[in-house]
Amino acid sequence: MIKRTTGILVVAAVIAVLIAVPAAFSQMESAPIIYTFVSQFQVPRANWAAYAEDTEKSVVPIMEKLTADGTIASWSTFEQVVHTPEGYTNGAAWSSSSLAGLMKVLDEIRKAGPRPGQIAATKHEDYLMQTSTYHAGSGTPAYLRVICSNAKVEKPAEFTTMLKKLLVPTFEEQLKKGVATYYGVDEQYVNSSAPSTRCVVITYPNAESMDKWAVAINTTMSKWTAAERAEYLGATVADSRRDIMARITHSGHK
Repeated sequence: MIKRTTGILVVAAVIAVLIAVPAAFSQMESAPIIYTFVSQFQVPRANWAAYAEDTEKSVVPIMEKLTADGTIASWSTFEQVVHTPEGYTNGAAWSSSSLAGLMKVLDEIRKAGPRPGQIAATKHEDYLMQTSTYHAGSGTPAYLRVICSNAKVEKPAEFTTMLKKLLVPTFEEQLKKGVATYYGVDEQYVNSSAPSTRCVVITYPNAESMDKWAVAINTTMSKWTAAERAEYLGATVADSRRDIMARITHSGHK
């Protein structure tokens, strides 16, 4: 996907992030912390079909079982749409209100040992994320977008404050319209890259919704005052933004 130094994190969770947070975790303000484990692989193109088949047979049933019993709140599997030579291609993410819930998924998956599709991978990387700023809408997610930047090291909280002031009202509007199914602001729980990294995670019900979201955000930004634009630019390290776009292949939530 991206070099570690760029700070890109799929949360599909997060990174993917909290793909489908249940109604109990649907409030953006004063929400309980949700943890997300993201596991990514770089799979050679010739092995993509085998990896997908292994995932459907060995990972999806475990996710469905542990969602049904309340161990995890949501989960997803995903395939990158935009590829880079050194980047990741496939992955899975699952979310829980406890670290113990995340670890139970790992324990269950590892009982069967690595599948052939995973063994074929040339790289593997995990992230453990957390968020208390999120809001889930309705609909089934089909696409994932993760936009990461490094917040100013001396004032990392200002990034989230800026988003709530300048962009979250538009996020909320698009969520109500069904343009997005989820948005959240993630940070690392286990710091495997810059601790100041902050990621905005959005999921969409279809590709057309990504266009609608982009138009809405661009329209909002075009109306900012010079002071608001300076506030937006001043909350992050210049040129630190990195993006991810992925197709969600399977997902579920409590």
